[in-house]
Amino acid sequence: MTTDITAGTRAHKAPADSRVTLAHIMSDHDTNLYGTIHGGVVMKLIDDAAAAAAGRHADGPAVTVSVDRMTFRSPARAGDLLTVHATLDRAGRTSMTVAVRVTAERWNANTPATEVADARLSFVAVDAEGRPRPVPGLLED
Repeated sequence: MTTDITAGTRAHKAPADSRVTLAHIMSDHDTNLYGTIHGGVVMKLIDDAAAAAAGRHADGPAVTVSVDRMTFRSPARAGDLLTVHATLDRAGRTSMTVAVRVTAERWNANTPATEVADARLSFVAVDAEGRPRPVPGLLED
């Protein structure tokens, strides 16, 4: 699908076009004093996945403007495989909102995943000078 939005009509993309899944095995290096994964480590993974989804939708750089919501649901531990799912939720003229869900499962066991966190972040697409630039619209999923 074309994303040329300079010709007067705005191109649109489906949420699936920019969906990102990131997986990472957590280690002792990622833990806090309580033996669980540090919230900041989870937040970085969330921002990384959300930024990739926003950049895919924008066809170029997009910067984090805000973390609109961040909820930690249950702790993760060293040895857990964290999977971060990021999906574009909204596209404005230059801004985008990304919904993120984080799950954990033991890397060496076939057990159901647990919900670790969910978040909603806002991004703005920027040009080479760092100025906001237009993004494609968002189709219904």
